[in-house]
Amino acid sequence: MINNQVHRFRPVGFGLLSLVLTVAGSGFGGPAQACGPPCIPQCVTVPIPVPTVRYEQQIAVRYRTEYRTEYRPVQRTVYRNVPEVHEQEVRETVSVPTYREEVRQRTTMVPKVRMETRERRVVRTEWHEEQRQRTVVVPEIQEVERQYKVMRPEVRTEQREQTVVVPETRLEERQQLVTVARPVTELQVRPILSAARIVTSYCDPCLGALVLGCQTIPEVRMATVPVTRPALEQHVRKWQVEVPSYRTEKRLVSVQVPSWREEIRTERVPTTAYRPRTETYTVRVPVEREEIETYQVPVREIGLQTENYRVRVPTYHQEVRVRKVPVTVNRKVAEVVTEQVPVTTCVKVPYYVLVWVPCGCP
Repeated sequence: MINNQVHRFRPVGFGLLSLVLTVAGSGFGGPAQACGPPCIPQCVTVPIPVPTVRYEQQIAVRYRTEYRTEYRPVQRTVYRNVPEVHEQEVRETVSVPTYREEVRQRTTMVPKVRMETRERRVVRTEWHEEQRQRTVVVPEIQEVERQYKVMRPEVRTEQREQTVVVPETRLEERQQLVTVARPVTELQVRPILSAARIVTSYCDPCLGALVLGCQTIPEVRMATVPVTRPALEQHVRKWQVEVPSYRTEKRLVSVQVPSWREEIRTERVPTTAYRPRTETYTVRVPVEREEIETYQVPVREIGLQTENYRVRVPTYHQEVRVRKVPVTVNRKVAEVVTEQVPVTTCVKVPYYVLVWVPCGCP
């Protein structure tokens, strides 16, 4: 729940007098600007006094709820496990290895090499010379006359008539309608906004009486003002333009005309002729004969061989042994500890507010 306490401050006579002088000296002042408090109803300009409501400022004390967290010490009993180590004898049976030597036999394969005589047939090649004959073609070169035709080029000059396009330029007069803006000053009657001071009466909400004062209001009056405006005029502008044109004319032109004529020529050409001829030549002819050849070949054989070797054979016997082993046992121990526990509480915090309170006029 929120408790409100109100402290009232009543204005003194000096403050009221300064407020009246401020309202009278202002040209644009109204009821809302003179007295200050909001929501003051507009006064009507009648001589009969109207009851008004006056507002005054007061300081109000209000409270808001805040949550605060505090830490409080609390004692608790905690049980912890405390390890304790002691030695314990353990009897165990162990297999102990021992070794003994033993003689064994094994059969191994031993490689052996022996030489063996073998025979094979070999083909021998012998060469002997023979006389043989053959017919060959022998070329012979002879010169023979023959005729052939040749196209011989010629060039002759002819006069031909040709039409040629000749460029020329002629002057042409052109004209254009141009619009020009010329400034013209004239007098115009226009409304002008100005400020005018008038006497007005209004109701003082603090005194409850009718007060006369001055007020500035906007006023519209008509005045003659010089105005410059653009006047459009049109005139014709002329100028000379060079216009390109073409004309055709006929001219005589000398032209080189190519032509061809046939011509018979004679030349001696070498001709190759072939004739047969018999000749004798010597040739080596291969003759093959067979013979038996003896050669040695190494032959590999594998033989069996028995040998003795020693081997270490492991044996095991059982043996009882005693050893000490560390054993850990946990024991519970009670302990009282103090811990900080957070506790949240609600606190009322005061704060001040400036409010407007209606009251009757004194």
